[in-house]
Amino acid sequence: MNTKTNNLFKTFKITAYIQVCAAILFTLFSVSFHADISLLAFPLCLVYTGIYVYFTIIKLVKETNGKYFITVEKLNSYLPYLFLVAFIIRRAGDNGTIFAYDLITVFLWIIVFVTTIILTRTQNEKKADALTENWAVKPSFKKPKGKFRVIWEIFDWLDAIVWALFTVMLVQIFIFQLYTIPSESMVPTFLIKDKVAVSKFDCGPKFPLTDIGLPDFRKYKRGDTIVLRNPHYTIDRKSEVKSVTSQLIYMLTLMQVNINRDEDGQPKADPLVKRICGLPGEQLVMQDGVLYTRTASSDEWTPSQMDEKYASWNLNTLNQNIKSKVQRIPLSQDDYQTLLSFEEERRNYDLPAAKVQAKLLTDKMKTFVSANDKSSLFTPPSLLMYEFFDLNNIQDLTRRIMTQKGGIEWFEEFVNSAFDNLNSSKDIYTESNYKLNAMAKICFANLSCRYAQLIRDNVSAANWASDSILSENIKLAQKLVWYVQMILDSRNMPVFPACDSNGNPQYIPSDSYFMMGDNRFNSLDLRHSNDYFLKTLTGQDSNSFTYMSIMNPQYINKKYIIGKPVFRFWPASRMARIR
Repeated sequence: MNTKTNNLFKTFKITAYIQVCAAILFTLFSVSFHADISLLAFPLCLVYTGIYVYFTIIKLVKETNGKYFITVEKLNSYLPYLFLVAFIIRRAGDNGTIFAYDLITVFLWIIVFVTTIILTRTQNEKKADALTENWAVKPSFKKPKGKFRVIWEIFDWLDAIVWALFTVMLVQIFIFQLYTIPSESMVPTFLIKDKVAVSKFDCGPKFPLTDIGLPDFRKYKRGDTIVLRNPHYTIDRKSEVKSVTSQLIYMLTLMQVNINRDEDGQPKADPLVKRICGLPGEQLVMQDGVLYTRTASSDEWTPSQMDEKYASWNLNTLNQNIKSKVQRIPLSQDDYQTLLSFEEERRNYDLPAAKVQAKLLTDKMKTFVSANDKSSLFTPPSLLMYEFFDLNNIQDLTRRIMTQKGGIEWFEEFVNSAFDNLNSSKDIYTESNYKLNAMAKICFANLSCRYAQLIRDNVSAANWASDSILSENIKLAQKLVWYVQMILDSRNMPVFPACDSNGNPQYIPSDSYFMMGDNRFNSLDLRHSNDYFLKTLTGQDSNSFTYMSIMNPQYINKKYIIGKPVFRFWPASRMARIR
């Protein structure tokens, strides 16, 4: 045996022993004593490792029987992938594994993976002659003939397909992930069913169901598009197992099968693609579509120019090619102009003058109250805004104010309480909602006073529709309800993170970020909760209107960032690098 052959065989033998030792230890670390799916990991590893040890160590290393050369080559190529599947199964049970246990197992898997690469290079057909020069039986690489050739070709194709799928699985976990855009939250950057490649390597990818993985090399900045886990769903062991399993199936079926569904059977919006809008060390507030930021070094609120660059409020201005592909335009051009006009009206609303008007209207209402004996007691109405401003409700409420005991007292307290904290210091969001609440109360007072006057004067209800005062205030009430219930939580956001009880600013902590979708009227993002809840319009009024809100801003730690979209590869007409 010449020196080259000797060295090559020695390398092969040492590497094989290292690999087998690591495989045996990995198998032992796959043992589970829990009666769930994790029990399958050990027998899977045990059977495969046993077969591999027999053919590799006994047949090749000890007997130098080249008859099994190709068999070992195939077994070797699948070993790290099968172990990765077993790794996931072992952690997919009801009970997890501790960090140290994961760390050791990952280390063993890496040894198996590296030795697999070395052995694959050593077993290369070009090196086979030198490696097996003095073997008892030389390997044969000749393809079978006749009917066995067809069978061989079929198995060869299946082998190539399966190996490619396993390779893609490894790439998907650590390097790239294919992702289909599920919603229109990022219009115009992404449309529904756009397919993008997401870079994961520099975003700290982890071994499935563990915290073991690569460090996060990427430095995130405002304006970056990223893919993240959806914080609106519970992120626990059960959900993580389902997420990992669904991602693997999704990838192995070439993005055709998605089993990651919610309790209603609908595909989960997880992960999400959003844009980074808030950075560590910042406090945010959004008003009338403008995002403001400040830091500990400067308490002055400054508009974010980067956010203005990406935020899409009026989709009617999109170029026709993109617009024709958008399934939902939240606001028409006329509605958007109405929105802008209403916000301008609110910004210019004169609160001191409105306070004077409130006093005049409550005094006027007193003149319409019946002096008759009030036998029934007034019960305050629901202050849920869209219910309150139902015209039938206001008409009935007006009659009760006029005729029931305590009605006019409630009216006076309700209308005037809107101005109790008129001169208190308020941030831009609080000031805006304070004005909305005041506008709504003055609108109600005008409507109620007018209805009371028409009732007192015995004007037929058939003539009310043509009354100019009613028409003007009904239109305003409709705008108020529309804005508060449909627009408010999409167009604005309270100071976030909220100041502490002493009014001291709080900031997004290190390694955490705040994200929003570009299509702000059609994005369930980190501004929002998954579910609606009853919320007061302003905390500055003890009798404030309420509305159904989903406002619940939050930041997330960067460990929940999966990767960064780098390339849109479908549809072909919109193929482009994501900048």
